[in-house]
Amino acid sequence: MKYLILSGDSWEDYEYKRLLELLPDREEVCFAGRMIREQQTSSQIRPVAVADIYSLNAKQYTVLVSSPYWLSEVLSLQAAYVVALLERCPEEENKSLWEKYSGLLGARADIVATRSERIYLEQSLRREDVIYLGGDQQESYGIAIQGDQLYFLTDYEVLWRKAIVSLWQEPTIRSADWVTIQLELRADYYISMCVKLPGQPVVHYLAASYLYLLGDSSANRYLAQSFELMVLYEYLDCLHSHFRFFSAIEVKTGELEIAVQQYTITAFTAEEKLEAERLQGWLHSGEYELVRAELFRLNEDEAAAVRILSSLNSSEAKLLLIQNYIRTFQWEKALELQRELEGSVDGIMEGTIHLLHGRRHEAIHSFLNAAGQDNQAWPLLSEMADLEEAIRRLRRRVEG
Repeated sequence: MKYLILSGDSWEDYEYKRLLELLPDREEVCFAGRMIREQQTSSQIRPVAVADIYSLNAKQYTVLVSSPYWLSEVLSLQAAYVVALLERCPEEENKSLWEKYSGLLGARADIVATRSERIYLEQSLRREDVIYLGGDQQESYGIAIQGDQLYFLTDYEVLWRKAIVSLWQEPTIRSADWVTIQLELRADYYISMCVKLPGQPVVHYLAASYLYLLGDSSANRYLAQSFELMVLYEYLDCLHSHFRFFSAIEVKTGELEIAVQQYTITAFTAEEKLEAERLQGWLHSGEYELVRAELFRLNEDEAAAVRILSSLNSSEAKLLLIQNYIRTFQWEKALELQRELEGSVDGIMEGTIHLLHGRRHEAIHSFLNAAGQDNQAWPLLSEMADLEEAIRRLRRRVEG
C-alpha cells in the first residue's frame, strides 16, 4: 500500500510516527513537507513538497490527514482512501473554525481516528468506522514485524492495523469487527471502573454510552445508576443530560411509547414541547420510523437517524434527513436534498463548499446572498480570511 501524510506540524513535531511504523504493507510512505536526509533514512519515508503532491497518482494512495486545514487538498486529490486523525483544537487556533472544518474533514474521511475519547464518542454517534487511539490495557495484544523490527502492540494498535487493512478489502469481505472489538473493550473497562468507583456518576454514564453503541440493553441499568448519583449530588441539569438518554435506549429495544414519554418529561422549553407533540402525533398515526429517527437525533445519535431516514421516501423524512446531514457535516448531501425539495439552498453551506473546492468567487457570491440585506456578510468573509490565514500557517509549519 502507498500512503501520503498530510501533517498538522513539521516532521520533528509529528506525533503519529509509531502509527506510521505500524502501517500494514508499507510499499511507499510520503510526507508532505520538509525532512532532512537522516530523518528520511531512519523512517524510510520520502518527503514531497506540498506543491508536488498533485504529481502523485492519488488513486493509489491512502491519505492520513491530521489538520482540518488540508481539506481543500483532500478534496482535490481524490485519493483512494482518507483517514482523518482528528485532534482537539490547539490553543493557538480559532476554536470555532477548527471544529467546523474538523467536522467537515471527518464527514469526508473513510476512517476517523482520534486520541480524544470525547471526539471518539462524538464521531461514533455521527458515523461508522471510528477508532480510538488510546486504551487502558497494559498488556501486549499482539506483535508485528516490519522489516527487521519487532513491535509489541497495544489493543488499539492491533485495531489500527485491522482498520487500515479493511480499507483495501473488497466490500463483500470487508469487516467492521474492529469497531465492535474496540467498543467492547471500552465498555468492559468502564464496567470494571463502576466496581472500583461506585460513587462516580461519570463512569456509569460512560459504561452506559458504550453499551448503548453496542446495542446492549444493560445500558439502561448503568444509566439509571448514573442518573441516581447525579440527583444525589444535586446536578440539576441531569434531566437533559441523563434522563433523556433513556429514550434512545428504549428506542433500540422497540419501546417507542415509553421512549416518547421519557422525552416528554425532559421537554421544558416551548420548542421542546412542540417536539414532544410532534412525536406523539407520529406515534398515534403509525409513523414509527419517524419517531425512531427523531428520538435518535434528539439524543445526538445522528448516525442511527440517518440510517433510518435514508430508506424513507416521504418529503417529511427527507426534511429530517437534511437536518441530520447538516449536524453531521455532510453538507454536500444536505445541499443536494435542499435543491430537490426546496429549489434553494443554504448559502453559508454552499459558500463553504465552493471555498473548499477552490471556487473563491462563487463562495463570496453565496456568502453575500446568505447575508441578505442586513449587512451580515462581514463575519462570513472574515471567516474566509481566517481560513486562508490558517492554511498559510499550516504550510509554513510543514515546509519549515
